[in-house]
Amino acid sequence: MLPASLFNKTEFAGHGTASETICAALRKAILNDTLEAGRALPQSELANGFGVSIIPVREALKHLEAEGLVAFLPNRGATVVGMNEADILEYSHIRALLEEQAAGDAVRNMTRVDLARIEDAYDAFVEGVSGPDGTVKSGALNRAFHNAIYAAAGKPRLLEMIDDLHNKLDRYIRGHLLIEGRKSTTDEEHLAILEACRARDADLAARLTRIHILDAADISVKVFRNKKSQAKIR
Repeated sequence: MLPASLFNKTEFAGHGTASETICAALRKAILNDTLEAGRALPQSELANGFGVSIIPVREALKHLEAEGLVAFLPNRGATVVGMNEADILEYSHIRALLEEQAAGDAVRNMTRVDLARIEDAYDAFVEGVSGPDGTVKSGALNRAFHNAIYAAAGKPRLLEMIDDLHNKLDRYIRGHLLIEGRKSTTDEEHLAILEACRARDADLAARLTRIHILDAADISVKVFRNKKSQAKIR
């Protein structure tokens, strides 16, 4: 049975279609681990829970399949997709390559307005992640900081590819912030990237971005490994 919170917290507002609303609710539940990897997503149960027909549910699941968050398996139907350590590392290395390029291109094209937006995003991350619900906000705030930089590159297709990787990896890459002291390290790494942007040093910003992503990926894999070990013990 699917968690009641999935349906209780979903509101169908006047804007957007039913399938878009359902897709957003399912995506959020998958990314915050309310719907864990391997969880079946019966279309009839989803339709009843959301109070809609099967059609918008199927459309939402197909969209999530395209994002790599859901798969349709033989004899099981729609299922939440999970990753193993090799998947996380491979996607992270691809992400590092793309974001290294985006950071370098961004600094070369950066305006004063772009830099001001990056500085605001940096401050928002530092303050937001320090709050009582900082762990919940960390993924979105971290993403906002990096995206504020990449937006200056003026390459929308590159940013789409980066966003797609973020959607796949978010529930795993947030794991590194759970390590004691890691938040301070992340702040320092973000500040170093920001300072490279201020200095208009494109090569340094690109290199620091790549290192930052790969270091976080290695730590996230360790967190992932520990969680799996603890689950086996239980």
